[in-house]
Amino acid sequence: MRPGPGLELIETEVPQPGPRDVLIRVTATSICGTDVHIYRWDAWSQQRIRPPLILGHEFAGEIVAVGEEVEGLEVGQSVSAEGHIVTIPVPPVGPVSRTCAAMRA
Repeated sequence: MRPGPGLELIETEVPQPGPRDVLIRVTATSICGTDVHIYRWDAWSQQRIRPPLILGHEFAGEIVAVGEEVEGLEVGQSVSAEGHIVTIPVPPVGPVSRTCAAMRA
């Protein structure tokens, strides 16, 4: 993908999950406002997006692999994701929603 209006459909290798990652087979996805900004290559996206990148942060699917350090998730489990809502482990308190901090980053 080069900077400019439009998108390009490509095939790429399936990534291998790292020790703290899960691999999800996507069964449903959607297009959001961020994707539209990138497609139009408007001022917003020109200031924030550095191609090439693979789009997609709103999806649902099934876990097909888990890294060796992952706890509480397992192969076969259904999951959904929205990339603007994140949980960051904050020791010793545990997982804490950091939506606002992630949006400012």
